[in-house]
Parts: sequence; structure tokens; C-alpha cells
Amino acid sequence: MQVDPSDVHQTLEYRLDAEFASWLPIGLLTLFCGLFIFATEMPDWPRPGETFGAFAAILAGIGLSIFALRRRFRRGKPVYVLAPDGVHICWSSSRKESFIPWREIKSIDTIDIVVWHWLARYPRNLPYNDVTVVLVTKQFYWANLHIKSLFQRGPYWHQTAFIAKGDMVQCALHAEFVGVEPQVLRAAVKARWRAFGGEPDRPRPSVPVVYAARWPDATEAQAVAGRKVVAAGGAPRPFSAWDTIKIVLPLIGIVVAGSNLAGIWSTDAQVQALAKKREWQEWNARYHRERREFDEKLQKQREEIDEAMRRAFIRPY
Repeated sequence: MQVDPSDVHQTLEYRLDAEFASWLPIGLLTLFCGLFIFATEMPDWPRPGETFGAFAAILAGIGLSIFALRRRFRRGKPVYVLAPDGVHICWSSSRKESFIPWREIKSIDTIDIVVWHWLARYPRNLPYNDVTVVLVTKQFYWANLHIKSLFQRGPYWHQTAFIAKGDMVQCALHAEFVGVEPQVLRAAVKARWRAFGGEPDRPRPSVPVVYAARWPDATEAQAVAGRKVVAAGGAPRPFSAWDTIKIVLPLIGIVVAGSNLAGIWSTDAQVQALAKKREWQEWNARYHRERREFDEKLQKQREEIDEAMRRAFIRPY
């Protein structure tokens, strides 16, 4: 179905599936980098710091690749849903699914957010421009939207998601998170707010509204069959030629580096380094064997001397 933000009869879903599925080249490249670090140091281990980084890269690459492939073939929940009953928000940092009825929204605005991103390697100000916000009362926020767990809220909850403004709370809907233009998302929100709850003097369409602080289930979804539209980030697009190149090249690198680590093939430098390592190991083993034999021989000589001294100077009474 064609997406029309002004058609308030459509339930719009904004997803991240397409964005997450596009992470596959990143995951494969990260995995290749981890394997490459080990391959360059063969037959020895890298330095401790490099070893830790290589293991971290391998684990992160595998995790990202599996996650991206899973999102390509299996959809997750939408981040935002604009339905006749209100705005549904699914936060990835928690299991709570927030719900804001249209009648609880007092106004709609656009703001710029600047956050000091201190979790990055190089802390810096991170701007979010043209963010659509819906304003609700603090009473409604504390009763319906607030999450008690600091861990589930995350470090930027009150800076990027729910920003206080006097006696109101600005609930942010980030268009860039779901890959849509800010003007398009704001127009869709404003059209439904005016139709279903924001301005009571306007004529409203005869669409049943149910205010329930929960996510619509499958039965409710079937009730509006044919009118639910994925507005952004739905099914991942087919691989383009450039996408194929970005995937195939890391895969080739993974196969080459992995087969090298498995000993299927080796470079001349690795063969020489392996020969020197084996030579050193043989010398080290021979040294320890000869040292052990020498110590045993010396110990035996000492015991013989001690026994001879006892016999020469100690006489029985």
C-alpha cells in the first residue's frame, strides 16, 4: 500500500529492520580485521593488547553478522507506530512498550538536541537536528512512561528521549533513527493528532479509538487489515552490486585469513618464522634435557662424596 502521511486512516509503522540488515558488511569487515591481526603474527601470538582487541573484533563481527542476517529474514517490532488510538513506542533498551494517546498530547514541536556523548572513545557533543517532540504533562509521564530501572533507561534517557520543559515533558520521535525525513514524520504525527485528539473543535473521522497502554496484538492488527503500512525501515532492499562487493570482499578475506590460521597455507615469511620457532623449541628442549641430566649427575656425585666422607671419618664404637 502507498504511504500517505496525511491519510489518518493508515496505521504507520517505522522500523529499523532495513537499517540493521545493512550492518552485515560492517560485521564481516570487523570479523576479518580480528582474523587478520592473528594472521599477521603467525606463528606467534600478538601482544596482549592486540590479542584482546582481535578477540573482541572477532566476537563483535560474528555477533553483528548474525544479528544483521536475522533481521533480514525475520522482522523485529517497529520503533514507532502511529495508530488511530495514539503513538506506540518500543524502546530497544527495555522491554517496556510506551503508549501515548492522542488526547494526552498537548502540543507538537520541533527541537534541536545536543548531547555530550561521553561513552565514545573521544567524548564530544552529538547533535540531533529537527527532532519531532510531542508534549505531555509530567503527571502522565511519571504514571505511564517512566521506567524505574536506571539500567533499562540508559544514560541518555532524559537527554534524548524525554526532555523536561517546565511542567511538561517533550517525548522525542527521532526521524533519523528510522531513516525518514523529519518533515514527513512530523506531518504524519500532526495530522493524526489533529484528527484524533489534539483539537476537539475539528471534525474527526469515524474511526474507533481505544486507549490502552499496551502494544496492539495480532487481533487488533487484523481489525485494520489492509490499512497498516510500513512507512520506513521495513523489508530490507535486495542487495545491489555495491552491497554485493561490500559483502564478498570481506568474505574472501575471512576465508583467506581463516585458512591461513588453520595451517592450510602459509607465506614464505611465516614458513621461515615457523622454522625458527621450531628450531628454538628444539634447542630449548635439548637445553633443559641436558641441564636436567647434568643436575642429576652432579647430585649423584655429591651423594657419593658424602657417603665416602661418612665412611672415612665416622667410625662405629
